[in-house]
Amino acid sequence: MKKLNSLLCAGIALAMLSACSDGDKPSSSSAETAKDASTVVKYSVVFASSGTQADGAHALEKLISEKSNGRLTMQFYPSAQLGDKVATFEGLQNATIEMTECAVTDLSAFNPIWSVFSLPYLWDSGEQAIKTIMDPAVENVLKADAEANGFKIIAWTDLGSRSFVNTKRPINTPADLQGLKMRVMEDAVLADSVTAMGAIATPLPFSEVYTGMQQGTLDGADYQIPNVLAAAWQEICKYMSLTEHFTIPDVVFVSKAWYDNLSPEEQKAITEAGAAFTQQWNTEIWPNAINSSRAKLEEAGMQINEVDKKPFVDAVSNVINNFLANASDEQREFYNLIVETRKKY
Repeated sequence: MKKLNSLLCAGIALAMLSACSDGDKPSSSSAETAKDASTVVKYSVVFASSGTQADGAHALEKLISEKSNGRLTMQFYPSAQLGDKVATFEGLQNATIEMTECAVTDLSAFNPIWSVFSLPYLWDSGEQAIKTIMDPAVENVLKADAEANGFKIIAWTDLGSRSFVNTKRPINTPADLQGLKMRVMEDAVLADSVTAMGAIATPLPFSEVYTGMQQGTLDGADYQIPNVLAAAWQEICKYMSLTEHFTIPDVVFVSKAWYDNLSPEEQKAITEAGAAFTQQWNTEIWPNAINSSRAKLEEAGMQINEVDKKPFVDAVSNVINNFLANASDEQREFYNLIVETRKKY
């Protein structure tokens, strides 16, 4: 009996030791899950799931994964799948959406200084625009304002200049715009400029533009050559006229509330990915897309014509004068900063 009790005690002790050992060591599946865990970065945009900007999104996705060693995983939500720009901005401020890309003018909803970028013929080229914006004198102002409104800027992208696309006729002079209903982004200065050139400016969300032109409630819109191709406007629009009246870069930013809760290593990965993407987009992706996209549009039957820009520049001169006359001190100060800085480029 004494021997039996000894054996029982030894068995119980062995079982307890085994249980403790098993409890201290995670199962292989749990270990694998921990190893594979990553933080999701939802990238909500209005542009299409294919085309140059989508190519850029996938390049950014790769960079985020590489810079974070797989700890951050970008999920691409194109075509306003998570909502329009207003809903996306709210999501970023609430940290329910992590990242977006939009025109710099869209941020005028938070501070009117961003409306300066709506002014027509502000730049000689997209390259000049992006270099000016990324000059520390300008960039520091914009980054500080974005952060005050809940956004952390990580990248700037040159999108060239916007020109008129329509279903009716070539645009050679402002007179050719008379009576045409042209979609504009939802910004008063943009609308005033298109009206001054002779068209009927129609502010409308981007997601409604294709259907509007298809159904005839719109006659056209303005866009850059690679993005016209991506949006498949050549399917319904025969004419594109290179007025190049608005040169409006895009900005890529993340939710500041979300960013502030990342580890220092993850924050570094996001900012490094954004910097690498800025370089890759502005020196490779966008420049390579311009010529190839124009050829594809013309092959599809779109007529693309050059224009004498002077009559269009003259037509919008009062828009610029009126903007400055009614601008706040902060807007005028920022406009003067832009004008002085762009002289360097």
